[in-house]
Amino acid sequence: MELLRFILVGLVAGWILGRIRRGKGYGFFGNLVVGAIGSIIGWFLKGLLHLEVSNTLAEIALAVAGAIIFFLLVGTLKGNRSRKRGEE
Repeated sequence: MELLRFILVGLVAGWILGRIRRGKGYGFFGNLVVGAIGSIIGWFLKGLLHLEVSNTLAEIALAVAGAIIFFLLVGTLKGNRSRKRGEE
């Protein structure tokens, strides 16, 4: 049951991030992957900041925050690679 909850929270979080980033989702599997990574990062931050998460809406918000952090990190790394290629 916990795995199903994790998958559903990941899907919703990925869909929300897709709406924030591009105005559309990344497809079923893309949303699942993005949301799952966001959930993992969010749960790590929850433990780091000693936050209490008591309902599904809070879990989704935490997963979305984690997914945003993930995309900021990926965007930063991708931006550095693009600049290096352009300089060569």
